[in-house]
Amino acid sequence: MVVGESLRYTPAGIPVLQFRLAHASQQIEADRERTVSCEIDAQAFGEVATRLAACKTDSYLTLTGFLDRKGARNPMPNLHVTEFKIIKE
Repeated sequence: MVVGESLRYTPAGIPVLQFRLAHASQQIEADRERTVSCEIDAQAFGEVATRLAACKTDSYLTLTGFLDRKGARNPMPNLHVTEFKIIKE
């Protein structure tokens, strides 16, 4: 997990956490190993947001969720995290 905003609440009182994820790994493509990396915006709601907010910024996580566009006029991807597991803090 990378830098993000602090935990906030919707007008209905639901916890929301918006943050940016960084990914880096080694992958095999065309029988060769290559280093890949990227960053993506993400968000979580409810109990998942509260638990994620307690994680250290440089934690290693496995995330589950779905991709959606950032908004009606912004087609960039945004990961909605619905579950996560801490690999290393």
